[in-house]
Amino acid sequence: MRKLLMQISKFLIISGTGWLIDFLIYLLLAIKLNFYVGYSNFISGIPALTFVFMVSTRKIFECNTDGLSLKRKYIIYFLYQMILIIIISLFGQILYSIISISSFNKIVIIKEYSKIITKLIITPITMVLNFCVMKILSEKY
Repeated sequence: MRKLLMQISKFLIISGTGWLIDFLIYLLLAIKLNFYVGYSNFISGIPALTFVFMVSTRKIFECNTDGLSLKRKYIIYFLYQMILIIIISLFGQILYSIISISSFNKIVIIKEYSKIITKLIITPITMVLNFCVMKILSEKY
C-alpha cells in the first residue's frame, strides 16, 4: 500500500508538470489564437503525454523488462492517449457549449473564463485514467 501511495504522489507531481505543459499550450491555442476548445485540447495533449510517459516509466513505475519494449509501450500509450484525448476533447467541447448557453454564463467570471473552467473540469478525469493505464502498462507488460 505504501508503494502505491508513493507512486500516486510521484505521478501527481510528474503528471502535474505534464498538465502545466498541456495547459500552457491549451491557453495559447484556445485563448490567444481562439482555436476551438476540442482542437486546442487535442493538440496540447501530445507533448504533455510524451513528457509524462518518458519520465514516469523511468522514475515512478517498475518496468517489466520481460514484456513489451519501452518503444512498444509508448506506442500503446500514445494510441490510448489519442483515443482518450479525442473522447475528452469532444466532451470538453460539449461541456463548453453547455456552459456557454447556461444561465451560469451570465456570471461575468464564468463567461470570461469558460474555456479555462472546461479544462479544469476534464483534467481530474484524465489524470486518474492515465495513472491506471500507465501503472498497468509499465508493470504488467
